[in-house]
Amino acid sequence: MIKNRRLKRIGTVAGTLCAALFLTVTQASAAGEVERATATTYANEVEWVKCANKKEDGGIVYQACFSPPGDWFSVYDGNPDGSSAVVDWEVGSRFGSIFNADGAATYRYKNKDFAEGATIRFRICLGHWSTKTITAGTCSGWVSNLV
Repeated sequence: MIKNRRLKRIGTVAGTLCAALFLTVTQASAAGEVERATATTYANEVEWVKCANKKEDGGIVYQACFSPPGDWFSVYDGNPDGSSAVVDWEVGSRFGSIFNADGAATYRYKNKDFAEGATIRFRICLGHWSTKTITAGTCSGWVSNLV
C-alpha cells in the first residue's frame, strides 16, 4: 500500500515536470516561419498603425509594430536581459516568429508578404534566437491590424 502511494507520487511529480518542460516553448518551435529581423531601416511608405507593448515600471521595454503598406514589422528590444524580443504573428493558418537578436536598445525590421486585406494578429514576446523558442508566459495580448 505504501509502495503504491510512493509510485503514484513519483508518477505525479514526473508528469508535472514533463508538462512544465513542454510548456516552456510555444509555437516558435513549431513548423511556422521563424526568422531574424535584420533590417536596420525600412521602406519610405511604412506607417506604423498598430503596436503591441510590454511595459515595466510604466515604460515600454519591448515593442512590436505592424505597417500594412509593405507588410513591415518592427521589433524593439529595450532590456539587456539576455532574451530576444520576438514578434509572434498569425495570418489565417499561416504563422511565424520574428526575432530581434541584436541586443538591447535596438530596433530591427522584417518585411513580409501577406495577401491584401488579410487580418494579421501579432504580439510581442520574449524568446531565445539560439533555440528559436518563445518563453511561455512572456507574451503581450494579441493585437490586430484591423482598426
